[in-house]
Amino acid sequence: MDTSMPESLNRLRPFLPELVAEVRKRAPHACALVTRRGGTFVVKSPHEETVNPIPPDPGIRISAWDGTGWRSLATARLDDRDYLLGLARELAGSLSVKDGPVPETGPALDRHFRTAFARDPLAVETAERQALVSRIQAEVAGRDKRVAMARAAAVAEVEYRLFCDGPRLLSSETIRSLLFTVAIAVAEGRQVQNYDSLSGSGWEALSGADKDWSHRVADDAVACLDAVPIDPGEHICVLDPDITGTLAHESFGHGCEMDTLMRGAARAAYFVGKRVGCDLVNIVDEPDRPGTAGTVFFSDDGVLAEEPVVLVRNGILQPTLMCDRYSYLMMKDRLPGLRQSASGRLESWNHPIYARMTCTYFVPRPTKQGGLTKEEMIAATDRGVLLERLTSGMEDPLGWGVQLQVLRGREIAGGKLTGRLHYKLGVTGYVPDVLASVDAVGTGLDTSGAGMCGKGHKEWVRNASGGPWLRCKMKLG
Repeated sequence: MDTSMPESLNRLRPFLPELVAEVRKRAPHACALVTRRGGTFVVKSPHEETVNPIPPDPGIRISAWDGTGWRSLATARLDDRDYLLGLARELAGSLSVKDGPVPETGPALDRHFRTAFARDPLAVETAERQALVSRIQAEVAGRDKRVAMARAAAVAEVEYRLFCDGPRLLSSETIRSLLFTVAIAVAEGRQVQNYDSLSGSGWEALSGADKDWSHRVADDAVACLDAVPIDPGEHICVLDPDITGTLAHESFGHGCEMDTLMRGAARAAYFVGKRVGCDLVNIVDEPDRPGTAGTVFFSDDGVLAEEPVVLVRNGILQPTLMCDRYSYLMMKDRLPGLRQSASGRLESWNHPIYARMTCTYFVPRPTKQGGLTKEEMIAATDRGVLLERLTSGMEDPLGWGVQLQVLRGREIAGGKLTGRLHYKLGVTGYVPDVLASVDAVGTGLDTSGAGMCGKGHKEWVRNASGGPWLRCKMKLG
């Protein structure tokens, strides 16, 4: 099969069925997963100018199902076939197979997936990457004398995946581009910051980084020097797509990861089929959404990403929650309507697989169904705050609390932005109350936000963030 993967992975790919067959001599089901990364990270600031490779971190995870769960062995020795066969035999020999459900493999399939783009970011010359971040850093830093520091970074990254469970042999190259810049402004003893980013698959996703874009980053940082404190309490909030996406992620994202429900750590377990928001609230997780930071072609346990996982439909929590193969097998008979999803992901080849999000968002609303543009949402708001620039989010799946941190709030009065700014806001609420208060959903969908998501304090995986503009009530402080 013709791929543009490293030659070592092309050689390893046809060998995986032999490894899996060795384990299946004892196991009712077995699989092998190979992961590897590549790319570069270019940074420009007043004090550094660096070009660093992304560590490849190659490795293989060989897994066997014993009737009750997975048993796995992993190694970074990808180039030693005799050692890998020995590892497969060791795993098979250690099994004590019990009666229990067995994962389905599905029809035979031999397929390679690759991200679509106009220009391969990995083929862009280092000098061009350096020129881009140097230009942006200089434009941001030189825009205003109150900008004390500016930093720009560009990332071109690829993740390789090989998976085999016997009948199916899958491989993928997932390619991403990211540009990030931050400005710190200082005046009269006060220090504030602003940032912006562009992301997508190909290098063309960064084409919006012109001088106007750089200057807006600096101008918005400087404007925050005049920001005033907000009156603490409940406000009508117009949320930008990144904040909207994180609200979806933290409200019914983590709480709908099946392992969280199995551990009794998510209140959602008691509300499947019940109302958790108003009719305007529709939340999905879309693993194969093109061009996002969380895109996967198949999960790390071999489920093809073919359709979104519907979490909330018209305000009702659905049984089609996010699950890895293990949690699906354990819960499918206890939760009617549960479907196997491409949600099984791991941080690295030597970490366990959990049910994880990829790109969780509120579904936009067509104009004919009452959807509003950002401008229409502002015009329809008598008093409120437009929130921009998420910095972090945290959830409480058991208590249904949510907490977001945002850099900037813009006052809305009489359907217009007044120019009055608030800086560094805490945004909180009780999830059912927040989702019940949603009274406007945007018509567009922007899922270009990129970040990392942990399972508690660990198990970090890449996620996309975004959605439509959204209006709801939340507590600000």
